[in-house]
Amino acid sequence: MDRVSLERPEPSQRETLANLVQLYIHDFSEFLSAQRKLAVEEDGRFADLLRLDEYWSAADRSVWFIRAGGQLAGFALLNRRSHCDRPVDFNMGEFFVMRAFRREGVGARAAIDLIEMHPGRWEIAVSARNPPALAFWPRVVGAAKVVDVQTLDGDGKQWTGPITRFVVR
Repeated sequence: MDRVSLERPEPSQRETLANLVQLYIHDFSEFLSAQRKLAVEEDGRFADLLRLDEYWSAADRSVWFIRAGGQLAGFALLNRRSHCDRPVDFNMGEFFVMRAFRREGVGARAAIDLIEMHPGRWEIAVSARNPPALAFWPRVVGAAKVVDVQTLDGDGKQWTGPITRFVVR
């Protein structure tokens, strides 16, 4: 595994994030139901489903770039949205590692480091339709230095899938 690092990008790197999000949405669209399939706009890009401007301007959101061996490998978006209406300091809003870096430990190392850098109450909600994420996140949470781990089932309206809550001290 290449050396994995996290960095907070500068606002001048907005386009870089927007480009990575296009890859993320493309990959994630595989796990959407037939009723929620996404089409590209006339410019050949997916719409800004994540409201990226908020991640650059809101105090309760942050953007992180993931690097492996110095190369851009993905991103993480943190926010304070709870999927079960409980208090939360950090929510893993979105997490993406490019295919070329998957299955090498890059994602796990980045996720563990990011979690451990942020003390407080966490929540990670995983779509029931995303088998790779359903396998990935329990391994990450199990390897991170966290306490008070609990997994809840989404209500099927606000969220469908497991919601893992834990504390980083």
